[in-house]
Amino acid sequence: MNKIGAVACGLGLLLSCAVTGCSGGGSAGNSVVKPAEKDKEEAAIANANDPAELVIFGQVGNTEQVWNERFGAALKQRFPNYTFKYIQRNSQNTIQNMIASGQTIDLIHDSIGGINADIVNTGYGYDLTEMIKKHQVDLNRLEPSVLQSVSVQGKIYGLPLHDGGLVLYYNKDIFDKFGVPYPKNGMTWDEAIELGKKLTRFDGRQYVGLGISVDHMLMMNPYSLPFVNETTGKAALNNEVYRKLVSKSIIDPISGEGYQQHLATLKRTLNNDDFMKEKNVAMFVMNFYLQLQPDFDTFNWDMVSLPVFPDLPGVGTQPYPNGLFLTNNSKYKDQAMEVLKYTVSDEFQTMLSRKGFVPVVKSEAVRSVFAKDTAFKDKQLIPAMFTNKPARPIYHSDMEGLVTAPLKSNLMKVMMGEIDLNTALRDAEEQANKAMEAVKK
Repeated sequence: MNKIGAVACGLGLLLSCAVTGCSGGGSAGNSVVKPAEKDKEEAAIANANDPAELVIFGQVGNTEQVWNERFGAALKQRFPNYTFKYIQRNSQNTIQNMIASGQTIDLIHDSIGGINADIVNTGYGYDLTEMIKKHQVDLNRLEPSVLQSVSVQGKIYGLPLHDGGLVLYYNKDIFDKFGVPYPKNGMTWDEAIELGKKLTRFDGRQYVGLGISVDHMLMMNPYSLPFVNETTGKAALNNEVYRKLVSKSIIDPISGEGYQQHLATLKRTLNNDDFMKEKNVAMFVMNFYLQLQPDFDTFNWDMVSLPVFPDLPGVGTQPYPNGLFLTNNSKYKDQAMEVLKYTVSDEFQTMLSRKGFVPVVKSEAVRSVFAKDTAFKDKQLIPAMFTNKPARPIYHSDMEGLVTAPLKSNLMKVMMGEIDLNTALRDAEEQANKAMEAVKK
């Protein structure tokens, strides 16, 4: 996978206007629409029934078969007047190649991590504010933090398809082997760390109690700490809250006997394969959907909610949805907007929810059928995903890769016992600022 106050406030006002149809006079409930404007809006909606060929660029990288199984078939059934053409992103088909070839794209399927690089900076970005009003999309039905995550500086560039989120996976076989009780929903980080220590031991090979996907933990952290300060454009790492985040969720879990030596042998942090293939990691913090990997059929697993910080009770991961983004060069904007409107409807979201895709609407009815049509319906998926409330999404800079690289490198040195955390964050911030300054020049 490739995210405070003023922007959030501005977005709140923007969304309020988009939902209620704000106008220049009177209250929102009694706003006056001029006849000419009303006729124009009604004509636009009528045009949405006209035939259209909508080109969807799959920046996420799903094959056409996967796209159709998850989303495409339902869209084709709902919109028989539209023809859908799907282009999968690969080494030949890139955003840059699409631009160079003059290929028209109507909708881009992307994660929020790509909004700046793939949507805004390429010139594809199109603010949906007026289209949302024109097509009467009720944004109040969506989870606010998820909706906020698909906007940049108050502009809404797309609508979310489904959400993601960090959860705590665990291998029941390892817990059973050592006679340790399973983790629970609503644990604190201290409780999870202590539980992990009971399972970090050598028994023919090294077992690790609590593993963390460092990249995802930093990207989706509950404190909503960005890599880059939106106002200053500088790295935002060397501060007390960042030290608290990293210390508790990344450094403290490796304190068990043999854990640090194991990482030194690997010369890297733990990853998906350690948990699901090597099967020597008892608990693993990772983004939801890891269970779609075929290796999960080879062991007994379950999941619980992401551990919480005491000063953030009930606050879990930031949202990290995939979405559909309308481009500014689409010839069928009204038709494409009707597609976007349908993807956030209860009908479409219920279909996705039953398939195990985290819904983006607040409806309890939609959430109640979560994963009912999957092989995982007997797992703790609903409490794992919905025990915590989502954290506020962070600001994402298109240069944050210049920050994450030195950050992860220096944190690895801390995990190896080579430097302390204060030094790591200071050095990472200095290195990141130099790199970003060089790019700006």
